[in-house]
Amino acid sequence: MSSSEWEKFLSEGKRAVEIVRKGLINRGINPGESVITEFGTDEDIPVYSNDNQRKLFWISVKGVSGRIENYRILPIGYKGWMCGEVESKQWVKPPSAIIWYCLASGMAWGAIPPSRLSTRWFISPDRWGTVVDKRKTSQLGRTVYVYPSWLVPPAAIISKDEIIAYINQLAQQE
Repeated sequence: MSSSEWEKFLSEGKRAVEIVRKGLINRGINPGESVITEFGTDEDIPVYSNDNQRKLFWISVKGVSGRIENYRILPIGYKGWMCGEVESKQWVKPPSAIIWYCLASGMAWGAIPPSRLSTRWFISPDRWGTVVDKRKTSQLGRTVYVYPSWLVPPAAIISKDEIIAYINQLAQQE
């Protein structure tokens, strides 16, 4: 992947994070800038106490390509909303909330990670090298495979208002 192609993928995610961060600020939540952990993973939006003395939790933000008008209806071929590679070190200290943001429609929705990922979410594909990432393959001109990731089924997805209420509740427990 050329550096300009990689930068395009990264910029979409960064735009989604910035839009969500601004929305949280407008709602009186104290989000910080993205941080890289000791494991080399990123925490998209750490949330701090009002006095900035303690990090309370962090939020994972997933930028969504395409145009989503109803998050309850999965795009063709989707089995759930992807929320992170299975082997990612982010699951050592998982996010307290996940927000998906569609740049094309401005729609947002979320999920609250369960205490045990294996009980409500599932992994797809079950092994690497079986499912082609059509978007990256078409943009890069070479075959790129989807890495096994945790998927959230539509039944575990909540609305933007519900995920914001949950985040507000967490932030108030400081």
